[in-house]
Amino acid sequence: MIEIAENPEELNFSNPFADRDSVSLEEYLEVFKTRINQESERLFITEFIFPLLGTENIKYVIPQYPFLDSEGRSRRIDFAIRYQGRKIALEIDGESYHSEGVVSREAFDDGLNRQNEILGAGWSLLRYSYTQLQSPEWRSRVSASLFSLFRKQAAGLLNQQLIEPNYLQKTVLESLAYYRSKGWKKGIVILPTGTGKTFLSAFDSLNAPGRILFIVHRLAILMQAKEAFEKIYPQSTIGLLTGEERENVEDSKILFASKDSLRSPNVLAQLASDAFDYIIVDEVHHGQAPSYQLVLDHFQPGVFMLGLTATPDRLDRKDIFELFDYQKVFEYSLNDAIENGFLVPYTYYGLKDNIDYTNIRYNGNKYSVADLDRNLIIQERNERIFEEYLLKGLGNKALGFCISIKHAEAMAAFFNKKGIPSCSITSTSPDREELIKGFRSGEYHVAFTVDLFNEGIDFPDLRVLLFLRPTESKTVFFQQLGRGLRLCGGKSEVVIIDFIGNYKKANQVRKFLSGSTNGEGDTQGNNTKDAKNLYEYNPKCTVIFEAEVEQILDAQDAAAREITKEDLIEAYYQLSEQLGRKPSQGDINGQGMYRIGKYQSVFGSWSRFLKEIGEHTEFSYHFPQGTHLGHILYVLKSVGDGNIEQTRFKAENVRFSGGYDSGVAGNFQRKVKYMLQAGMEMGLLTDFREQALNTDFQLSLTTKGQRAYEILKPLLKAENLGFDPGDVFSWAMPIESTVNSKIWTLIQANQDGRAHLRSILLEMDAVGLLLRYLYTIQRKAEVLKSSIYDDFFQAPFVKDYLDRHGLEVPTRDVIIRRIPFLLNILSALGIISQSSSAIQIQGFIPSNGVIRLAQQESPQMLQSRREKLLHFAQTGEIILEEEELSQLRENFGRDFLRPEYFLKIENL
Repeated sequence: MIEIAENPEELNFSNPFADRDSVSLEEYLEVFKTRINQESERLFITEFIFPLLGTENIKYVIPQYPFLDSEGRSRRIDFAIRYQGRKIALEIDGESYHSEGVVSREAFDDGLNRQNEILGAGWSLLRYSYTQLQSPEWRSRVSASLFSLFRKQAAGLLNQQLIEPNYLQKTVLESLAYYRSKGWKKGIVILPTGTGKTFLSAFDSLNAPGRILFIVHRLAILMQAKEAFEKIYPQSTIGLLTGEERENVEDSKILFASKDSLRSPNVLAQLASDAFDYIIVDEVHHGQAPSYQLVLDHFQPGVFMLGLTATPDRLDRKDIFELFDYQKVFEYSLNDAIENGFLVPYTYYGLKDNIDYTNIRYNGNKYSVADLDRNLIIQERNERIFEEYLLKGLGNKALGFCISIKHAEAMAAFFNKKGIPSCSITSTSPDREELIKGFRSGEYHVAFTVDLFNEGIDFPDLRVLLFLRPTESKTVFFQQLGRGLRLCGGKSEVVIIDFIGNYKKANQVRKFLSGSTNGEGDTQGNNTKDAKNLYEYNPKCTVIFEAEVEQILDAQDAAAREITKEDLIEAYYQLSEQLGRKPSQGDINGQGMYRIGKYQSVFGSWSRFLKEIGEHTEFSYHFPQGTHLGHILYVLKSVGDGNIEQTRFKAENVRFSGGYDSGVAGNFQRKVKYMLQAGMEMGLLTDFREQALNTDFQLSLTTKGQRAYEILKPLLKAENLGFDPGDVFSWAMPIESTVNSKIWTLIQANQDGRAHLRSILLEMDAVGLLLRYLYTIQRKAEVLKSSIYDDFFQAPFVKDYLDRHGLEVPTRDVIIRRIPFLLNILSALGIISQSSSAIQIQGFIPSNGVIRLAQQESPQMLQSRREKLLHFAQTGEIILEEEELSQLRENFGRDFLRPEYFLKIENL
């Protein structure tokens, strides 16, 4: 029952929604339409109060609530809430309150007295103006102050669904759930700054029934994380553990702690290893520090340990992933986040920095800070920075990244002298929190810092970033860039002003901004003296380099060149004419004018490119159905022997464009298509689908198909590959039940043939995906077939493959018709053995699809990696580079290339 007033009979007031469990916004506004008669009040309820309280608790908000003041006069509160003994008053100054002449002095004084009467009667009071409710600058502050008041005074009123995960967060949450279902107890998520990593962790932590621990390496991040979690857990007890604060450490639902406080032996001794069900390690790229190692070794969370980072590209990447058992859950690039609207785009200006860096000492890793101070803190450079800030930054709120504390202080002093309110916020600032607060509120227009705000602290309304230091680190570059990309009301982009001189690694800037290059060399990918790197920037962003800067970068690297859609389409058809068939992705990379990465970056994916030009494929091409290896042998024999017209693949039976006959004849023709598609996808038959629409098409084996034909010829000649002679439409074959073992028996005795056949069939996308799934997801010797049926198409990289090819996740009925064929291929190759209900993995086969770490890796790189793996198998010696080893363990588990790994590495 709702408490209405201390003396309701005297005031004669009742609540029409007192006995209702739920009230819609429309109902609320209709019933109280005579009491909510100003646009400011309607706006306040619609966009501020209702989102906080929801349909269950909006009934507690009483408009024009009557009360008696100390003199016995009847007064009204704009919006009053009485809940569990708490009294909250919310006042709105209307549209014309500040208009000149509207409010008399007497009315103004009486308004102040009424406010004092409300406070004197024990009400908690917040007061807002119509201007604040409308202003993009103030709206977030109004919401934050209301949320804070409700949480402190009446947490039970807050809507439990205040925030819902966005599309990206939902995708990551699906991946987290998936990998936990595989038994993972820890993992790393890599998301760009500003995409909501903290909220993501809060959403995922809802899976933990027990306590939650959030670990940070810097206190400024802690308070920001705490505010995010309070929105997801509005009624939960929050704890703090820092060098200065110790609050609810033992009994909080969520404990926010600095790693420096946690590493104290006394603190760890008070917290049991299983005290927390869910642990979040923010900015995990700091995780291999000894202090983190001590803390993470102590705790054993019951549900999960989540590592969050935007920047894993540190020299100690191996060590970071080792802490999390090399288990990478999800990775999302900065360009993808901008492209899909999770971050604002940027306009980047690369301006000439008239500093000669050849005169500044360089130790092989970084420049001397003392030398930089002497050369960069000069009047001429400061003037140029200020001019460009006004010209390109338009005097908007800005954050400047400096080389040192001295530099930051000098820049703040210079801007203040020029009339721009500015401050220096560094690790030595005694009043740092007050400065941060002043920068947030707009007291300062520009803040200069060194490394303090590279990560963790967010200023969503930043519109300008000033890069006033040499870019020597990819990690630092993206940390700085990320400070300005967060979404904010009324913000369409961030302007980046970067001063670039002839410093070391200046050419890295274009690589950072483009995300990748098309590689050095000519358009064929061959290295030439005059070759240029090709950079493609995010199409939503603008990147501008001054001509002199381009000259500097070109001196270190090649000039950028834009490639259009028309260029790519023309190159595709040229290769198609050259090959006489539709090119595959391998053909594009091997013989095309441009690499496959170009098509993916310009069109979004290879499948989108094919769809745009009308050449996309269907699901049964990628994942064959209605066929087994006996049928594939029949295909090889029919085409290899050259007597196609005497087989079931004669031209009249091939209906690739549809138009099947009715009944059993039509089903027969469909199976012809499925088998030929399987042969094409396996790399055995030329991709002849366009020609198959004509009457004079010809079936032919590829080079790989001819090689497979030669390897399997003894089997093709000795075995009965016929069908039921009494049924011209039957595809039943006597060899079906034994074909897998017969193929394996043949190639087991032929090492060269085995290697060739494995290399051919493992290049089939679907087979490669399944083998990768077994090695990277299952990671055990015996796997139930039912588990594969349930799970294979849910694996994130398989779903990504489907997405890139424009394919839907198949139904259960489709799956059970697809996977057996793939398992039979692996069985025939001797990679697995199988029973009716399970498979047993026989060894680790380092095929190209399995050991490829990046799409653009050349065959030479893959062969080199394979040789290193086989060297380990023979000698036990690891000769891989540390980063390469780390990435392999991310894929195959922390025990990979260790004695305890469950599989032996075998040659193809």
